Amino acid sequence: MAKKLYFDFRDIFHAGRMGFKGKKILIHFLGLMLGYVIYELLVYISLTGSGFASEFWRNYGLCPTYFLIKPSMALPALTIILTIIGSIIWLVIYLIFSTAVCKVAIEELKGDDFYSMRDAIKFSFRNGKSIYLSILGLVAIMIFCLLFPSLFGLIDLIPKVEIVAKHIGTPLTTLFTIVIYFLGLFMALTFFALIFGLCLLPAIVAVTGEDTFESLYQLYSVLWNQPWRLVIYNKILWFMAFLGVFIFAIISFISLYMAYLPSILLANQETFYFADVVARALRIVGAGYLIQIIPGANLAGVSSMPWTLDLSTFFLFVSFIMIGMIVVAYPLAINSCGQTLIYVILRRKIDGENMLEIKEEEPKEEKQNAE
Repeated sequence: MAKKLYFDFRDIFHAGRMGFKGKKILIHFLGLMLGYVIYELLVYISLTGSGFASEFWRNYGLCPTYFLIKPSMALPALTIILTIIGSIIWLVIYLIFSTAVCKVAIEELKGDDFYSMRDAIKFSFRNGKSIYLSILGLVAIMIFCLLFPSLFGLIDLIPKVEIVAKHIGTPLTTLFTIVIYFLGLFMALTFFALIFGLCLLPAIVAVTGEDTFESLYQLYSVLWNQPWRLVIYNKILWFMAFLGVFIFAIISFISLYMAYLPSILLANQETFYFADVVARALRIVGAGYLIQIIPGANLAGVSSMPWTLDLSTFFLFVSFIMIGMIVVAYPLAINSCGQTLIYVILRRKIDGENMLEIKEEEPKEEKQNAE
């Protein structure tokens, strides 16, 4: 049985509770970890043989440099290029797994609380191309709107026709002023469609299961017909996501700190305190500023440790990374659930259609296999 909604801003406040479920957080966690591993591999592969790898490791460890912070050291051009590629891959992976969370959310709203994570991920991979092609389509539209007015100016660059071009380029430009004006307006609309599309397209695809053209049509329809509701609802959603991650991060930090405090104060192996292992792990993940709150930690750092403590450091910084990803996955889950609610609400406002009452059609491939 479908959940009862008000189909207004009150429904957005359900996103915090909907996002705080293990299945949705786990899906985003898997996406974050996959993107993070690929990103870091590309960064350190690009640094191999450049002579910067050791210095980069000492300064930044496994912190997603360029993705979160700008490094102070000069890096090879290949590293910068691969960090951009890694960021794009990370975004692509995020969109896939965000679609999976949106699919779980819409099925939950329809009354299916047991929709599996496996089915959601299969759906997102099967329909993910609609999102990427939609984004590429929006980028292509913006490029066209930018280049079209420049075509008339390029006439002046044609060899040996400078005099003719001088008398043709300017009149053509002025003649198409109105056209260029409307192209500018459409480009502005497309820019906002691209910004909101990165959040809303996974929800549109998850709810409708439609192709690229229909996804773009629905995106423009929402942006054109309900712009203020779209902005206000997103403001509410982002506030909830920020509040949720703030509270969750504080609780996680205090819990972890209190759990490790006895070991930090008491543990000792061959003159190396457990506090130094924790401090070393924090430096690796880019959280060295937290070392000063750890009792007994060596602020200058320990250059070498016994292999057992090196292994302990490895286990610890991997755990810190995973905990950090879990914390970040929660606001992403809130956002995915909230975007699903926003699309369902605005679709009802636009054409009166209740998306919770529409049954999903069986994919053509599965129909053929069944036959």
